[in-house]
Amino acid sequence: MFRLDNTEKLSLSVRIIIGILGLPSLLLGFMLISDALNSRFDTIGAFEIIYSLVGVFAIYVALSGKKFF
Repeated sequence: MFRLDNTEKLSLSVRIIIGILGLPSLLLGFMLISDALNSRFDTIGAFEIIYSLVGVFAIYVALSGKKFF
């Protein structure tokens, strides 16, 4: 009846939507890395870092299909 190993994955359509919605924040992460490599640390805010980490998490969920909630 109930499975304890939690092997269910998200459907493909949900994974595609999550991946598309996570792309802008992933691009922001690449821009932050570019700023860090050019030694412009003063232009990077805390909200930008958090937003880009959410994008990385969204892309991970889209690729793996794991349910976290």
